[in-house]
Amino acid sequence: MIRGDRVVVTIDEVCTYLGIDYMDSMIEDNIQRIIKTADYILKGAIGENYPTDDPRAKELTLIIVNDLYENRYAESNTLTGNTRRLVDDMSLQLRLELRRNKNG
Repeated sequence: MIRGDRVVVTIDEVCTYLGIDYMDSMIEDNIQRIIKTADYILKGAIGENYPTDDPRAKELTLIIVNDLYENRYAESNTLTGNTRRLVDDMSLQLRLELRRNKNG
């Protein structure tokens, strides 16, 4: 994923991490969307200018991408604990950001 001129994770890195050896347009679209979502999660959790060159940020991105990719078809009542936490965190981040934008 490219933010400005910096790379957080590439599609190739995600495919390697997920063990995907065949890419079609649907897989690529899903991965692109999930990488973007992971970036927004980290912006909300760490800050807008989180250090994309830090290996911890890259690993966090890959962990988030993996969980979202593996659970992309899960129904809300079958989500794993980790995914449920991600959903709750994203919801809280969005609410806080909306409140901050409304007040600022």
